[in-house]
Amino acid sequence: MFGNSFYTDIGLQRTPVGHNDENWLDERLHNRSSRIVPVWRGHNLILGQETPQAIALTGNHARGLLQICGEKAFLGMDGDTAYFAIDLSEHELPVLSPALGQAKFVDLRRVVMMLEPHEAALLAYAKGAMYWHFNNHYCAACGSLADAKLGGRMRQCTNPDCAREHYPRSNPAVIMLVTRPGPDGGACLLGRHGGLPDGMYSTLAGFVEQGESLEQTVAREVMEESGITVTDITYRGSQPWPFPDSLMVGFRARASTVEIDLSNDELEDARWFTRAQIASFSEHGRRLPRADSIGFQLVDEWLKEG
Repeated sequence: MFGNSFYTDIGLQRTPVGHNDENWLDERLHNRSSRIVPVWRGHNLILGQETPQAIALTGNHARGLLQICGEKAFLGMDGDTAYFAIDLSEHELPVLSPALGQAKFVDLRRVVMMLEPHEAALLAYAKGAMYWHFNNHYCAACGSLADAKLGGRMRQCTNPDCAREHYPRSNPAVIMLVTRPGPDGGACLLGRHGGLPDGMYSTLAGFVEQGESLEQTVAREVMEESGITVTDITYRGSQPWPFPDSLMVGFRARASTVEIDLSNDELEDARWFTRAQIASFSEHGRRLPRADSIGFQLVDEWLKEG
């Protein structure tokens, strides 16, 4: 298995002593040393362009935004310092203090490769938390309003006859690199769908359906997308993927057939690529997925084995 994936190195204690105490959480929220991570319509606050830095606000900067924010969520503790995410999406682009200089709300994936790993993980966590709250204002059981509780770590239905508790969850999806042996060192299966940038070829992927194991999902998705049957399915690693709310579970699989069939129209193209062909991708206008994705890690791991 490969090491830590992007967006996992958060470095916070998520469940410290007191995390279930509303008074403790409220005191931490308004403590001047606590750090506030603002999110605006899925964008994170970044300072600088050439050397971007994540911003977590304290003191007066934080207090001003706390007065106008919507949802709030406790993220965890770093030593004695509490971290919270806040959502400013109900406002037009918020006016920030001049003291913050050129800080702007930007798409995390535009700058992630220039951030420190713990910064990227913190911003991704905040972004994912605010997305969940934005989409869960109402109880899924009865339709009544659901209020945030425990520092935003859950929501509870306001209907006393229901009172159901709802907790943040991610949608599990598998992402897999399919390989086949061969005299040329073998090849891996990469494909592309219409949503990918021009020239990008990536590993196959798909969401887990009810009643499926992860391994069954791997086999089904590969067959649906490419017509290839697989065996020897092995787990390689996982990654939170708040774009918007997935948990990506990475696998390797060995092809037991080689003829690609795209008749299901799941992909616009899929091909077998040798290591040598991938090494010359740029010469043919092709590229791999971004390095922050587990899809890239799966391909990179295989390339290094050759």
